[in-house]
Amino acid sequence: MKRVALVAVALALLGAGEPLATQRKVAGVITAIEPQALTIASSQHTVTGKIDPARTKVTVQGKPGSLGDLKLSSRAKGELCLDDVWLAIDTH
Repeated sequence: MKRVALVAVALALLGAGEPLATQRKVAGVITAIEPQALTIASSQHTVTGKIDPARTKVTVQGKPGSLGDLKLSSRAKGELCLDDVWLAIDTH
């Protein structure tokens, strides 16, 4: 009985449909670029994260790039840290 209750509590804490902290890799298309934020959308979800010039690493087709190299409609992969700051953005 205690195990069932623990499982129920664990599932409730995880939340239904919300991404877990370890599921922060995103692939899709860049749909919005703002001075302090970037949005990547796929067919299933949209993720917006903050841009920190000191922490965000940009690569363009595998080569180092800058935040100015990011363009709307570019295919991109990104990785967010726990405080929703982009750590890496790779465009193709």
